[in-house]
Amino acid sequence: GGKENLRPFWQRYMSKALLLVFVVDSSDPELFAVVNKHLHELLALHPYLPLMVLANKQDLPGSCSITDLHDALSLSKAGDRRLFLIGTHVRKGDLELSSGVQDARNLIFQMVSDGR
Repeated sequence: GGKENLRPFWQRYMSKALLLVFVVDSSDPELFAVVNKHLHELLALHPYLPLMVLANKQDLPGSCSITDLHDALSLSKAGDRRLFLIGTHVRKGDLELSSGVQDARNLIFQMVSDGR
């Protein structure tokens, strides 16, 4: 979770991470500056850890495009790492996963099984 009270726990889990999966509410651009700050703090501590950013809520009107989110989060400054930016949406009650969630799941499985 990304709420302020949960952030102190992040480092506890990062030491053994194979991949950082970072979920962003793409419909709330007012939070992008805070998200950018915390994301880049994590990346600085783990310079080669692969990064998967899930741009959630892509189904909502007015949500930020993938390109605009890439710019807002300064992902071009993410360093020398594998980087994935995937648009997703998850709605309560949906019986099927969106294609973005399926793609993310498949990439995570592949990266974990490869040990990268």
